[in-house]
Amino acid sequence: MDAKLERNRRRWLNRFAAEFRRLEGLAPVRNMLPGENGPTWLGNVQSEYVRATHPAADLVGAKELTPARLGGLLGHQCANAVWMMEVFAKMIHQAEQTEESNLPALAAADLDKANETWRKFNEWYTALRHLAGRVLKSVVYQSYEDMSAFLLAYSNAFNRKPKVTAGLGDFGNTTFAIYHFMLINWRVVDRLDSVSSLHELLRKHIGEYRTGDLKRVEKICQRIGLHYRKPGRPKRPRNIQTPS
Repeated sequence: MDAKLERNRRRWLNRFAAEFRRLEGLAPVRNMLPGENGPTWLGNVQSEYVRATHPAADLVGAKELTPARLGGLLGHQCANAVWMMEVFAKMIHQAEQTEESNLPALAAADLDKANETWRKFNEWYTALRHLAGRVLKSVVYQSYEDMSAFLLAYSNAFNRKPKVTAGLGDFGNTTFAIYHFMLINWRVVDRLDSVSSLHELLRKHIGEYRTGDLKRVEKICQRIGLHYRKPGRPKRPRNIQTPS
């Protein structure tokens, strides 16, 4: 590729990648992760979690941003945002159909908190739609190969919008529920003493079907670098000669 075209391509990708990352600050989801001070395995779980929830973004392998990756990431985010709007709309409709006498009384503070959450979510949703519109408009000025790669990944990802009644099993691959649990409860997971303890904890909270057998959890721990200290054998006492 011509050097000038490559520079323009890289500028286009980096510009929208930076805007995409800035949107994370608007997302109405509380971040319970410790950032740079967390255990190494937690960062690996985050990477696996993103790959599981963004299958059309082709995140396996080299970390270089490509038009296909940008399209896949944006498509999944837009699809999930539309899904969340549908869920909220369903909740509002059900509330409207319920008699006021059957609704629990809400404290003023709780109501204010709910309204603030909705305001933040709507702000994030609006910003995401505007970003998607700018990216989709700009992609027609890229090369045929880049435009094709971006649009194919975007349409594939956007077509995977979850159902309104979706549960954990409808997102990502079969290990999504495990990664989700480990991210939310990472402090508890980090304090366990063995993979067996983790296996039992997962079975209790997400069920035997999603957890699988112990070997499966062991492989997942190996993949993300979560190592529990194995109990060592007691040291043999030295032969001490008694005085005669």
